[in-house]
Amino acid sequence: MRLFKITPLLLTFFLLAACSADPEAADHYAKREEVNVIIEAPESIEADSAPKIDVKLSHDGKALEQEATVNFLVWKDENKADAETIPASLDTDGTYHLEYTFPSDGVYFVKADVKVDNIHLMPTKQIRVGELTQEEIEKIEQEQEQKKQDDSGSHHHH
Repeated sequence: MRLFKITPLLLTFFLLAACSADPEAADHYAKREEVNVIIEAPESIEADSAPKIDVKLSHDGKALEQEATVNFLVWKDENKADAETIPASLDTDGTYHLEYTFPSDGVYFVKADVKVDNIHLMPTKQIRVGELTQEEIEKIEQEQEQKKQDDSGSHHHH
């Protein structure tokens, strides 16, 4: 009878011991490098032009020396499903370049798809090409206003 009372207790103990976290998990996360990705592009460009759009990778404020896999995705307006994937070209200074000609006026998005080690980053930048319609301008203004509200709402000081 006493064995029936102790057995569930022992089983619970062994299950909890098996599910405990790796004692070296904190060290693993502390050693993980943080990589920053910056897309450098002009605010607005002309249609049928190939502007200079670069991606710079850094770690602790210094250029990342390790080579990464970088592709660009480019799409116009809300047509993300039609995005073109373009492999980046690597310069000798470690900067990755987009070689793309924007065919017509409008709002485009450029996403850098960066993979280095086990890190996968995908920052996106909005680019204005040529003359925008009044509807496109109003939409950009609404998005900027929404972003301001989101940013101010996340910083509560007491």
